[in-house]
Amino acid sequence: MFNIAIVSDTQNNASTYISALKEKEYTLRHMDLGELSKEISSIHAVFILEPAVETIGQTCEWIIKVRDIANCFIWVLSEEVTKINRIIHLQLGADGTFNNQTDLDEFSLYITKTLERRAGHSVNRFVDHSKEDKKSFDIRLVPANFSVKIEGKDEISLTKLEYRTLELLIDRKGEAVTYEELYENAWGQEEGDKKYRVANLVFHLRKKLDDDSFKSKYI
Repeated sequence: MFNIAIVSDTQNNASTYISALKEKEYTLRHMDLGELSKEISSIHAVFILEPAVETIGQTCEWIIKVRDIANCFIWVLSEEVTKINRIIHLQLGADGTFNNQTDLDEFSLYITKTLERRAGHSVNRFVDHSKEDKKSFDIRLVPANFSVKIEGKDEISLTKLEYRTLELLIDRKGEAVTYEELYENAWGQEEGDKKYRVANLVFHLRKKLDDDSFKSKYI
């Protein structure tokens, strides 16, 4: 069925939500990031276990690292979670956060249907749209007012940081750009949490461009 990786600092399988996934006969394995990197092509989803609100720093680091190597679903299973934590998880690349208040049947059904839709979409996209995926797109920066025009649509206003970031990505089209390069391009030598600030900046930029992170066309 589906292969699911579990990332956590323990081997605890006591979570009722993990048990619910096992009942669906999914293949669940605890993996460290090294193992996940090697086997990512066969992984359909990653669950990150967050034992407490106070461990959000570790959770954020894992979300960023997993998203760096994977385009699969990333969900957080948290013992307790605040609205701010959920928003931070989403900004860094997670697809949602579940806590012990989530109905078990609803959780199980949501995960199953979401994975099934992704699997069906992947097949359809490969068969019907492989040529379309290779098409180029027209993107033009407008430096006079820090905006961008894409494929003949109306101008999209950007902040100075968003404009600088998109300008660098266009200049390096087709290349991988590191967090460090994006951070230095936007903030120079200013001290700060590089990965979080870059992830947050790109999140808002993608939102303005209406660029789906799962089917990204521009970034």
